[in-house]
Amino acid sequence: DLVFADPPYGAGLGERALASALAGNWLAPGALCVLEEAAEADVKPVTGLERLEARIVAGSQIVFYRCPR
Repeated sequence: DLVFADPPYGAGLGERALASALAGNWLAPGALCVLEEAAEADVKPVTGLERLEARIVAGSQIVFYRCPR
């Protein structure tokens, strides 16, 4: 699985969306999740997902997560 989340910036909706997808068993083991948020945002950890890395690209922060196997 590959999940892209690009919610409105600054509301924490991306973290909530990924947590809901995980809780609803919508993510296969090993799924890659990509969250886009404002570069200056404090992206919170998503319980149950492994944060792989974050990059700043043109004013946006791209955060990569992996669903455990």
